Amino acid sequence: MGKEFNVIQVGLGPMGKLITNLLIKRKNINLRGAIDINPVVVGQNLSEFLDIKDKSEIIIHSNLEKVLTKEKVDVIVIATSSSLDKVAPLIKHAVKSGSNIISICEELSYPFEYYPQLSSELDDLAKSHNVSIVGTGINPGYLMDLLPIVISAPCQEVKSIRVTRMMNSAKRRESFQRKIGTGLTIEEFHQKISNKEITGHVGLTQSIQMIVAALGLEYDEISEFPPKEIISEKEFTTSYGEIVPKGYVCGLQSKAIAKYRDMDIIFLDFVAYAGEHEEFDSVGIEGIPNIHQKIIGGIHGDIGTAAMVVNLIPRIMEAKIGLLTMKDLPVPCYTGHIWKNRS
Repeated sequence: MGKEFNVIQVGLGPMGKLITNLLIKRKNINLRGAIDINPVVVGQNLSEFLDIKDKSEIIIHSNLEKVLTKEKVDVIVIATSSSLDKVAPLIKHAVKSGSNIISICEELSYPFEYYPQLSSELDDLAKSHNVSIVGTGINPGYLMDLLPIVISAPCQEVKSIRVTRMMNSAKRRESFQRKIGTGLTIEEFHQKISNKEITGHVGLTQSIQMIVAALGLEYDEISEFPPKEIISEKEFTTSYGEIVPKGYVCGLQSKAIAKYRDMDIIFLDFVAYAGEHEEFDSVGIEGIPNIHQKIIGGIHGDIGTAAMVVNLIPRIMEAKIGLLTMKDLPVPCYTGHIWKNRS
């Protein structure tokens, strides 16, 4: 048995809390510190904040300097924002400490097209400090990009790929339900989408960019369409106690397409709304042979994202240095029994 991986968690919002809980449970992880800028939580004991019996002596701090020590930290997990512009300064600071970075920032999952200069800066900085940076999650990061990439391996030819994620948003955290417009009128939905007060799903374009880069597919353009509201057919009460009348928004659908010579070669369809309907994640490949894979019941996004982050900790330690994507890492898998410096 080798040593534990030393890890710091940055961000203790809904997803950050889930990730931190899993970090604490993993025997091969040594959680060295927790960071959050919320003044309400700064100074609290982490065990009390998470309401667990870990008896951890970790105190939540507001910045990295408070927890970084002379001993090198293997990985810093960042769970703060979907925007790479907002996360980049923190990533740069963390990289300079000599730590690898795993973040759930959706725009970091494949940043090279939207942020070419920033991507180059992050890549150069990571290489100069001999570490790796990667953005991950259940989506983007796995279900709608890495999974279809891997599933294409038995194909002699790939003509097109269609990925669908169909989920019941009522089972997700409150912040996610609000992000997709739950409880809004149709007018409010369109206004908030237009003003970017709500974003819907972030990452479809990045997922397509990762797929075409991995498979070397030619394309003429990638189009991501504005989210389309889904309307409730009857009144219901959300998991956080809010009543949503019939005719109000209960979720949304987001689509993105890559075209080549007027053909849809990649089609991603993300659907999330509250209601009693089938949940699944599916990948369909038109090729030789045709492949259709369906995960019945789908994968819970919050649980899956926390697992993706924690399971990547041993993998990023084995990866090449620089700014990476999920297609560049050693094969992701469950790593609860993988230790540092294993023989």
